[in-house]
Amino acid sequence: MKTSARNVLAGTVTKIDKGAVNSEVDLTTASGTAIVAIITNNSVEALGLKVGSKASALIKASWVILGTGIDGVKLSARNVLTGTVDSVAEGAVNAEVAVRLAGGEKLQAIITENSLKGLHLKAGDKVFAVIKASSVILAVE
Repeated sequence: MKTSARNVLAGTVTKIDKGAVNSEVDLTTASGTAIVAIITNNSVEALGLKVGSKASALIKASWVILGTGIDGVKLSARNVLTGTVDSVAEGAVNAEVAVRLAGGEKLQAIITENSLKGLHLKAGDKVFAVIKASSVILAVE
């Protein structure tokens, strides 16, 4: 599978909650990182997803929101992953921040240079990555 999404997290479907139109699908990686995706019921069927199915979560780097100091913060986003900044590549307008998640996976985020400066991010800093469940695309081989 080739994709332009910078983040591909392979795992196993651990739960599917079916609604009238959409399903909430929980995916857990081998290291225990949990990702929630909201996809249509038609997509669940077309992909053949069932509990125990292998699938990958695709997340564009520009869909990842980074922050610091999450303690006590309440968010509506289902995916809040903690990690450590691995590296920062600065550009004229945007920066690419590589984050090593607690489970060991690497997550890429594209944020503005202003956000990078405002957060004072550098390698070794503790961060959290926020990804809305509706921004997670599921794929199967």
